[in-house]
Amino acid sequence: MALRRRAPRVITTGWLGTYIVEDDPRAGWGDCRVLDLSIIGVGLELFGALPDGLIGHRIVVQISVSVGTSVSLRLVGEVRNATQRPQGGNRVGMEFVDLSETERAIIGVVEKMGATW
Repeated sequence: MALRRRAPRVITTGWLGTYIVEDDPRAGWGDCRVLDLSIIGVGLELFGALPDGLIGHRIVVQISVSVGTSVSLRLVGEVRNATQRPQGGNRVGMEFVDLSETERAIIGVVEKMGATW
């Protein structure tokens, strides 16, 4: 079987956060968990009902990482895949969009740290 990933993923320690569908005026903030991270995007678990037609929409994820009060992340990307998990919850793959070189470097550092905050 060929490797499908363009970049390796790092499993996170289950960072909790909130998300909103950026281009849906009816959407409100929902709860989520960051499952994994790569230089290209993130794997998320969205809690609650999965919004209809989510693939192709931009979402914003806000995360406060538990290393103190000074570290928080805001991730913006486009949903590339979304599935319901057999054990419950929704798995969503989000690809980052419009990252600056600085943002890519920061994500690279997080990957090197093993995303274990």
